[in-house]
Amino acid sequence: MTRRDQELLEKQLWGVSPRSPQNGIIILIVIAVFLIGMGTGDILSKTKQANIHDAVLILYPGQK
Repeated sequence: MTRRDQELLEKQLWGVSPRSPQNGIIILIVIAVFLIGMGTGDILSKTKQANIHDAVLILYPGQK
């Protein structure tokens, strides 16, 4: 493989290189969005459960 071939190969593979700093940043962003989504979903589900529980207590007093 000549030097020219090696330079062309490096140009073609620049986006798939495991040492690319952009890959690490993208992975961190995906993880952060996932965790934020999980937290938001947890908060929303607890709020919705509380509202349903309150409605049941109003409809059927004396129930726990």
